[in-house]
Amino acid sequence: MRAVVAEEKRTVVIELLAWATVFVGGDGSESREFSEEILPGDTIRAVLKRHSRRHRDLNHALWDRGSDDLGEHIEIAVNDAILGINHTLESEVVDGDRIILMGQYMGG
Repeated sequence: MRAVVAEEKRTVVIELLAWATVFVGGDGSESREFSEEILPGDTIRAVLKRHSRRHRDLNHALWDRGSDDLGEHIEIAVNDAILGINHTLESEVVDGDRIILMGQYMGG
């Protein structure tokens, strides 16, 4: 009789920093981490879309409604590099990746 081997879940960490935590129930003064299960072929966009659908305020803040592209007020880093340097929204995620969402600070 063959033993059935359960596949280990592959996950990435999504971390929200500072004021961006208000979009997921935080108070804007701490960080919040979530473990998100990933599927083969998942991209950064797919993971963020799936995660943000569970947090209505984050969904509204993260995505531009007209183009369904990223909005302009949240910066994203993947494995400590700002999105656009080593990764794009269409880059595949791998087990253990860390996606960080940070609110942009504006001023003059």
